[in-house]
Parts: sequence; structure tokens; C-alpha cells
Amino acid sequence: MSAVMTIEELRNGLAWRKNLDKAFVVAGLLILMSCLGLLALLFVDLVRDGAARFGWDFLTQFPSRKAERAGILSAWVGTSMIMLVTAVVALPVGVAAAIYLEEYAPKNWFTGVIEINVTNLAGVPSIVYGLLALGLFVYKFGLARACFRRGSRSRC
Repeated sequence: MSAVMTIEELRNGLAWRKNLDKAFVVAGLLILMSCLGLLALLFVDLVRDGAARFGWDFLTQFPSRKAERAGILSAWVGTSMIMLVTAVVALPVGVAAAIYLEEYAPKNWFTGVIEINVTNLAGVPSIVYGLLALGLFVYKFGLARACFRRGSRSRC
């Protein structure tokens, strides 16, 4: 068998690979659509079951031990405040730091360390850093329980 392929054999091989690629795209789209359909079905079921409980009281009441009186006011206000403070503080500081590092800061080992850390923060999910902080602060430094005073008794 010769190692040299003819032009016709190359074209046939290429046509086969293109057809295989099309079949792969069709299979991927079918799987994607079936997963999205299942997700939509679950979402419709969730809305149908929970629509009776969802109302203005649910949004404007604080959490409660009684399920029929429970609301999410503190959760959505807290989340909104965190997003607002983050946008107001982190956005200008981040843009200013990026401009300074890119345009004005000298290229030395310190700016190299900062660039490596920025790359790591961008590439690693925040849950990993949360688990790292958990391991460091709670397990290594022993901050698992917070002590507080209530009246004359101290409780840990």
C-alpha cells in the first residue's frame, strides 16, 4: 500500500469528515434542545405549584418560622445593597487600578505579582476562594464560633 494519497482519496476523506461534523452538530443540537425542553418543563411545574404562594406579601415580609407568613424582604434588600455598594465602590476602583497598572505603573516584580493574581481571580470560580477562606479562617485560625455577651452571661 502506498503512503501517497491521490487527490480523489483526500476529497473523499474530507467529504466524510464534513458529513461526520454535520451529524455531530445535529446530535448536539438535539441533546441541547431536549435538555432545554426538560428545563422549561421543570420551570413550568415550579411556577404552577408556587404561583399561589407568590404575591406581594412574599416580597415585603421578613422570614418567619411559619411558612405561610415567610417572606424574602431581607434577602432581596441585602442582595440589592451588596450589588449597589459593589458597583459604586469596585467599579471605579477597579477601572482606576487597571488604568494605573496598564499605563503608569513600572514593570517590576510587584506589578507582575498583581497581574498573576488578577489572572487567577478571573480564572477560578469564587467558590474556590470561599472554601480557601473557610479553611484558613475557620479551621486554621480557630474562628469557628463567635463569642458574644448577652446580659451578664458570656456565651460561646
